[in-house]
Amino acid sequence: MSEEVKKLKQEVHKKDIQIRELQKLATKDPLTKLYNRRGFEDEVGRVFKDIAYAEEHSNARKHFQADSISILFFDIDNFKKLNDIHGHKAGDQVLQYIAQLINNKVRSIDFVGRWGGEEIVVALVGLNENDAYNKAEEIRKAIKSRIKIKDNSVTVSVGVAS
Repeated sequence: MSEEVKKLKQEVHKKDIQIRELQKLATKDPLTKLYNRRGFEDEVGRVFKDIAYAEEHSNARKHFQADSISILFFDIDNFKKLNDIHGHKAGDQVLQYIAQLINNKVRSIDFVGRWGGEEIVVALVGLNENDAYNKAEEIRKAIKSRIKIKDNSVTVSVGVAS
């Protein structure tokens, strides 16, 4: 292999790494390490396409078990007040902890994103509305019992759509 070909392969490899890094920056939230809104929407779109494809092609149903998706939308209660009283560093820490807690409470086929400021959204692939509601309650209770600032529990409001 000539030196020219080796250099060209190294350049291509370097560009591939840069492209992957740019894709990560475009779809991940730097604070929480979750999907950002764009990345989350892309993933939901992918799941909807998979569901539609499986419905149209009976042989694909064997490989893709999900026929639904449920969305949990979490909003940290009084987050602005928390930031105002305890500072943005404390707010960031709360957001990071909640993001990690939620991410650890869902399955590997599910995905979690930061929708905006203090809003976190979860896609539960293949869960019906009742199971999604139960998962939302489990997470809501875990947040309330585990996150306290100066003896005050941090709480979240959650909505469920299936």
